[in-house]
Amino acid sequence: MRFKSILFLVFLCSISNAQDNLRLSEVVNTPLFYNPAQTANFITVDLFHTSRWVGFSGAPGTTLFSVQLKTEDEKVSYGGMLFDDVTGSQSQSEISGFYSYTFKALKDLRVSLGVSGGVRNIKLDNSLLLVYDKDDPVYRGNTNTILPNVGLGITLNYQDWFLSFSSPSIFTSIFTYKNDYDIVYKRRLNSYINFGRRNINLKQLEGLRLNTAVLMSSTAGAPISLLLKNDWIYKEKLCFGLSLNYRSSIGFSFSYTLMKKYKFLYGFDHSTTDISNGLPSSSQYFMLSLQL
Repeated sequence: MRFKSILFLVFLCSISNAQDNLRLSEVVNTPLFYNPAQTANFITVDLFHTSRWVGFSGAPGTTLFSVQLKTEDEKVSYGGMLFDDVTGSQSQSEISGFYSYTFKALKDLRVSLGVSGGVRNIKLDNSLLLVYDKDDPVYRGNTNTILPNVGLGITLNYQDWFLSFSSPSIFTSIFTYKNDYDIVYKRRLNSYINFGRRNINLKQLEGLRLNTAVLMSSTAGAPISLLLKNDWIYKEKLCFGLSLNYRSSIGFSFSYTLMKKYKFLYGFDHSTTDISNGLPSSSQYFMLSLQL
């Protein structure tokens, strides 16, 4: 028990200063992406894709593929993830693995500690840019570099309540040109707090229950982001969700589960800000999931 307490404190201290750059309305559907401390009840295979600025040529897009396995006693969860993101001339690809261990701290309190690690490939294709000064050494050639990545997470489960602290990257990744002051790429650190309750029975309709959660993200040099999300689930097949990203966007999602194994999800977000600068104000995402 003493070892578990020390390990818990190490994890908590390690993520207290960590932050990263992710959209809350999208990652809330893929918790493994921002928190490796997950408890698996099934063997799960997920494929997630999001398209931002719908209708705009060359708009950003992100694809995530993950596999989550478990041991027979359900104390250990492990797996891997592939991530690909393209934004204009910049593309990022990452391959990583994760490990999570769950133990009972009190009678109804379970604690999960998770760690992830991998490598991220950063590419900048300067031929796609309209450069004013073509003699600038930063833009003469393309950039292709590989950076390490380590993530940490803690999840507390008390009956149907949950609380988690996590960071998908505890390192600040900075890539500069040869002169060491022209920053070509910088990945800011992000910390996440997720709090909510599952399985709230709604007596108005038999078979209907509610999951509710608050996801908060903190990034150095930026305001705190806050997402409120409610999911209404009917007979474990149909799910309708509403989300509100405070001062940013509103959205909805719909999913259908077939034969308790196959799940299809579609989501749509609409920006509520006036700083789009003429860009489309909507984004959409899709997810296919297999549970065995």
